[in-house]
Order: sequence, then structure tokens, then C-alpha cells
Amino acid sequence: MAQRRRTVFVVGGHPVIRGVVRLACEGMDGVEVVGEAATADDAAGSAAASDLVVLDLDLPDGQGMRLLRELRPTEGGPLVLVLADRVDGSTVLEALRLGASGFLPKAEGLRRMAEAIRKVLAGERVVPAELDRAAVSELGRFVRRAREGSVVEATLTPREAQILAELADGRTMRQIGRRLGISPRTVETHVAKLYRKLGVRTRVQAVARAASLGLIDLR
Repeated sequence: MAQRRRTVFVVGGHPVIRGVVRLACEGMDGVEVVGEAATADDAAGSAAASDLVVLDLDLPDGQGMRLLRELRPTEGGPLVLVLADRVDGSTVLEALRLGASGFLPKAEGLRRMAEAIRKVLAGERVVPAELDRAAVSELGRFVRRAREGSVVEATLTPREAQILAELADGRTMRQIGRRLGISPRTVETHVAKLYRKLGVRTRVQAVARAASLGLIDLR
């Protein structure tokens, strides 16, 4: 029985990256690159129809993670092998959380590229050991921050939570007072209590601290 052809779609901003992936696939039986794109928008639709998407996170439009989120494996969706220059624990963890089957530093070169593609197509998870450890370490930090965030959140009154959201939106004490129907002095009193609970002294510190604890979303 003939081996089923496996299709690969390459998304990479630089021709060299796309060329390396093509060369890697040319040396494998039953594997064919069926398309390529330089940006997330160019890849839309076409990439999802392949068996494997090799995705360079460092796209010129800065939308590598967005495309990964859109390709997030579902029933019948493509596998995704992520390539990246940035290989810190948080980037690796986010890529894996979004459903990537593998994460490979671009510096690894042609030999490792072919091996990674072969393994991902075979259903294996491909992450270099040092990056796997970094991702696990980052996950540990995330869990600790989430736990601390839950503790802090439990101490906030509904009014303090409202005011925190208003501070994050950049509104002044007077603007917050008008929106909530209270005086600026009352807002200041709530803000002072909020700062103490967050362990900060300024608005910028409060917003940064709240974001790191997952109490607000700055996106």
C-alpha cells in the first residue's frame, strides 16, 4: 500500500527560513511542502488545510502568536511546529499552551529541522530539553502568581476592583469619581487602600502589579 503523502505549509518572514524547511522536507519520503507565506494574513485559510504548519513566530507583521492561536489544533486541524529566535520560558510555554506540537530554535539548522518535522508528523512532541525545563519553570512561576493573585483579589472590595480597572484605563481621580458617582476624595481613600493591598506606592506600580497577578488585562 502506498504511503499517504503528508503536506507541509511554511510560514516564515525570511526566504532563508522557508528555504531551509523546503530542503528539510525534500529529503523525506512522502512529505511535500504545498505552500508558503511570509505573513499571517497571507497564510490565512491555506495553512489550515495542511497536515503540518511550520510557523516562524518572528513574522514581519508581528502576528506569529495570533496565527498560532487561529491554527490551534482542533479535530482535523494541522499540527504546528514553531520556530523562533526568542527561546525564553514564557515564549515556549505560550506556544505550547496554544497547541504547538513542537518548538525549535531557528539556530538549530537543517539537520534538526528535518528530525523535528519527522517527529511531529509521527505524533511526537518536540521541545529541546533545556527549553522544556524553562517552560516548566515558567509554568511554576505562573501558578505562584495566580495563587498570589487569588489571595490579593479576595481582599479587594467590589469598589476597589472597580477603581483598579479605572486606573488601568488611565482615568484621573476626578474622572473616576464622576463615572462612579463618588467624590474625588473618596476615590483617593479607596486608591490608598488599594495601594496598600497591592504593596505599591504609585499608579504605574499598581497597574503593573495587578497585571502581573492577573487581576487586570492590559491587552
